Amino acid sequence: MSQFLGHNPCPKCGSKDNLAEYTNNYYCFGCGYNKIKNDLNSLRQRFNNKPIIKEFEMITTIKDIPQKAMKWLLKYDISSEDAIKYKMEWSPLHKVLVLIRSRNYWQGRNFSDGAKYKSQGQKPIIVYGKGDKIVLVEDVLSAIKVARLRYEGYCAIPLLGSTVSTELEQKLTASKKPVTIWLDRDKAKQAIKIKNNLKAKSIAASVVITAADPKEYSKGEILKWLKNK
Repeated sequence: MSQFLGHNPCPKCGSKDNLAEYTNNYYCFGCGYNKIKNDLNSLRQRFNNKPIIKEFEMITTIKDIPQKAMKWLLKYDISSEDAIKYKMEWSPLHKVLVLIRSRNYWQGRNFSDGAKYKSQGQKPIIVYGKGDKIVLVEDVLSAIKVARLRYEGYCAIPLLGSTVSTELEQKLTASKKPVTIWLDRDKAKQAIKIKNNLKAKSIAASVVITAADPKEYSKGEILKWLKNK
């Protein structure tokens, strides 16, 4: 049986983590790209039917965030106080601003060559803010911006990508709270697919489609989009 190993950037659609890696193939949940592994290690894995385990790498960080990373946060109206509140820290070794970290996962904005974002581990389910109306967004900064609408009843869950796990789907079903999906414009079809899947499970779900994701907008603009969905 093929086993899930982790998320990767997709070489076809460019998504940062829609490409799921399994022991015998790759599959992109965004564009449908599918590639069978033919390398020797994966062939041996399928023959022996033993899982390939990737070791989780903890990332070492410091609290002092450099100017270039802080400037990037400020571009989205995320202050130094927000960085402290949400425990964002800097990894001098990796040149990564760690935006979220749990015991078995971390994700950060990369400030060296390569992918824009780096991550490792099992994605956690973390709710930003408090409210009876849940907004599913792609990234941490968007979740922080939506969480500022707590007095309007909104909270946010970053998908850390653009797919809804079975665990999250079960939690949303159990909560019985209305859900809004707000992803990047290039993930509009994926957002609608998520909405339809949630509706099939009797969850009140809707979609917001905009030119950019929530982190690009002001508090007033975010509220306007959510109320007019």
